Amino acid sequence: MSLHQTPAAGQPGPALFEPMLGAADPRLVCEQLARLRRDAPVHRDPRTGLWLITRHADVKRISREPAVFSSEPHGPWHEFESHFSMQAEDGPPHHRTRNVVSRGFTPRRVAHLEASVRRYADEAIDAVAASGACDLVQDVAVPVPARIIADMLGIGERFELFQDWVEVVTAATTTGGRSLRGPADEEVCRAFEDYVGSVVAERAARPGDDLISAMLGGRDAGVLDSFARDPFPGVPAGDGVLGFISFLVLAGSETTRHAISGGMLALLEHPGQREQLQRRPALLPVAVEEVLRFVSPVRAMRRTVLRDGVELHGQQLARGDSVMLIYSSANRDERVFDSPDAFRVDRRPNDHVSFGFGTHFCLGANLARMEIRVTLERLLTRLPDLQLAPGARLERHPSSIVNGLVHMPVVFTPVARGPDAKEPAR
Repeated sequence: MSLHQTPAAGQPGPALFEPMLGAADPRLVCEQLARLRRDAPVHRDPRTGLWLITRHADVKRISREPAVFSSEPHGPWHEFESHFSMQAEDGPPHHRTRNVVSRGFTPRRVAHLEASVRRYADEAIDAVAASGACDLVQDVAVPVPARIIADMLGIGERFELFQDWVEVVTAATTTGGRSLRGPADEEVCRAFEDYVGSVVAERAARPGDDLISAMLGGRDAGVLDSFARDPFPGVPAGDGVLGFISFLVLAGSETTRHAISGGMLALLEHPGQREQLQRRPALLPVAVEEVLRFVSPVRAMRRTVLRDGVELHGQQLARGDSVMLIYSSANRDERVFDSPDAFRVDRRPNDHVSFGFGTHFCLGANLARMEIRVTLERLLTRLPDLQLAPGARLERHPSSIVNGLVHMPVVFTPVARGPDAKEPAR
């Protein structure tokens, strides 16, 4: 197939790859990605100009060659151009910023946070336990990772304001709209900006053991500059601190919530696998890897070709071309995974790429794994007969970047709240 040739009859077409990919039927997505892997693993979508990279080996190859396939020229997002955060850096600038941010994700810090994740998951369950019904996304999957991010930043005392701001920024960015919805959103952003300004002044004078203090400590080295470029809606231009908080929310809290809710949905849709996991809770760490592979919370990221003469599967890529690394396809590659469309909580090995690969491998991977494991364990233990609500309609984010549910109505036998139950923060 030539660079711009429309596929012939019977060949995979690009109809699936609209900007609002998330609105498509997931089964249709899987079927067409499988056809692309088989027949056109490097395929140029004539409507977007993006090269679609669908095989596992090719996603890894491109990810390990930032000198050829860069995150910098247009940024990693493919719905809009953005040079925001260290995700849009390569080489020394990326390593400099990564070294500072990584201080918040050491094994010691992650281990220390596990008790907090368990407490927040139990508090979220306590809040709905007696009712016998809830929205698993909004009532459990959203608040648990969001509260952890707030704690890591040292702003947990204003969690309600933080969560309102997160909702505003997430709504503006995950649909590619890049604009606020109205005066109410603007007021939330002003209030949060004022609050963060006061926090920055305090931490500059008296640094603490939190990520905002760590970032302020790297200010002279230009670390905050990485998060001040191309700010999202609700993030003032040039404000590296708010940009950094946005980065943590979008790269950490947002994706983890989709893994939690998507993982629970997979367990509900595969009752035999759920029963196996309930019988053998020691499988949970293995099951988490399968959740990450099967759900693929991040659908895809973009890289830009830096030189002419790059060939991949017979296709000639030119300098300036954009390639889209489709993680959700690589995670179903038949060359790597046996029965890739099957959900198996005991799958070993599991070489998924849900955290990316190479120099941009997700810094918070171990934190996300722990949050998913603990939250699923608490749900399976405390709400053992949880099911989708009768007639439930699952609304998905209309995004080609993140793969997640907006709402997931569930029902279960009402249970008593825990003996130490407290009212959770919103």
